[in-house]
Amino acid sequence: MLCEQGDIIEVSFDPSYGHEPQKRRPALVVSTDAFNLRSSLTAVCPITSTDNGYPLHVRIDADDVHGFVCVEALRTLDLQSRRCERVSVADATAMGEVLSLIGAIFGI
Repeated sequence: MLCEQGDIIEVSFDPSYGHEPQKRRPALVVSTDAFNLRSSLTAVCPITSTDNGYPLHVRIDADDVHGFVCVEALRTLDLQSRRCERVSVADATAMGEVLSLIGAIFGI
């Protein structure tokens, strides 16, 4: 399944270690469409339902997905092997905030 930037998907993050996100959960696709077309990997940020006030968490409300995008937990995954499912799309405001924070993490 080819996902586009801004898609919200359900995907398994297992196996996970330490503080990494675990289990099947929603995630926001953050890599560009061009990257997703050319790579077997897709960059995603997991979404949690827990509001812990962390500064790198962005509130998201889209259809049946309500929670916080964990920008600090950005991962690249092989979505085909993990059998992801598209469930919604993020709004432009939330997507812009997430991408801005990713840029800040990498100094770009």
